[in-house]
Amino acid sequence: MIYQKTKYTQEDQEDSKFPVKQVEMIKPIEDEEEPRFVGHVSLMAQTPMGNQQLPLSFEINAESLKDAFDRFAEHANPEIQKMRNQVEQEVQKLRKQNSPDSNRIVSPGDMEMKNQGNVVDFDNLK
Repeated sequence: MIYQKTKYTQEDQEDSKFPVKQVEMIKPIEDEEEPRFVGHVSLMAQTPMGNQQLPLSFEINAESLKDAFDRFAEHANPEIQKMRNQVEQEVQKLRKQNSPDSNRIVSPGDMEMKNQGNVVDFDNLK
């Protein structure tokens, strides 16, 4: 199927959380199917290498373009929270892997730790 994508931007300086909203309308060319709406935001993350932009796209259940902009925050907020949770879990995992106590000796039965490096496999000692 062939689709036409059209991007729309709404600016609202009074909206402190989403002063700029971007919505993409995806409409099938050859079918009478209703268009779909996809919202786009970029989140800023502070990393040791500086600030990084994390793009996030999410489906918006809407009947029209105006409805999609009206429902933007309703659909964006849960997706933003989900991404924040994923990033926090990854950061915690990296911190745990790089902590001073990660260089400990692990028994061969601890398969979860085997693939993380710094592990002594007692079965292969000579």
